[in-house]
Amino acid sequence: MMEQRPAHDVQPEQYATVIRELIRHENDLTNHRTMWLLVSQGFLVNAYVIVKGSAGAANTIALAGILVTLSAFIMLYKSYQARGYLSYLGEKAKQGSLREIELPVEGWPARRAKGWRKGRWLFPWLERPGHLLETYILLPVFSITLWMSSLLGRWLSIPIWGVSVMAFVLTALTIWILLVVLVGWQRKNEEDLPEEEKFR
Repeated sequence: MMEQRPAHDVQPEQYATVIRELIRHENDLTNHRTMWLLVSQGFLVNAYVIVKGSAGAANTIALAGILVTLSAFIMLYKSYQARGYLSYLGEKAKQGSLREIELPVEGWPARRAKGWRKGRWLFPWLERPGHLLETYILLPVFSITLWMSSLLGRWLSIPIWGVSVMAFVLTALTIWILLVVLVGWQRKNEEDLPEEEKFR
């Protein structure tokens, strides 16, 4: 009598191909989210120009601009992490050490392998310094800095260059704190994945 073998959703030799498709999907998500950010900023800037004479309304729109940009940044950053995680899994697939239980259905799965950033990322929240200049990070920082400059310019009586520097520093600090908290919170979902259950 022949031994029955477990059925796989994807054959092990196709794991690397699946990972490539997931990375491509995350790249598409990043493009869509970037476009969503640009469109939303366009609407907010138009509204800001219309109500610029009213300090209360202008401040409200500037605050809305900051919050919308932070929301978009979190979505963009999750795609950034997903691509990093998928690259980690892709390397394991090429080495033949990726198990089916580790193969995600989506790019940023609810359960992730513990320590996947170790030795690969410069910081827990950043893979390489050059990524700071990528659109998915630079555009939100630029947008928040502009909205922050608008608010500070109305509240403080200092030269425009001082307002711009202060806005950039506050933006960088806000983003950094957000990333440290976000990555720290997400590490709770990283675990040593169990061995695959034996087929019965």
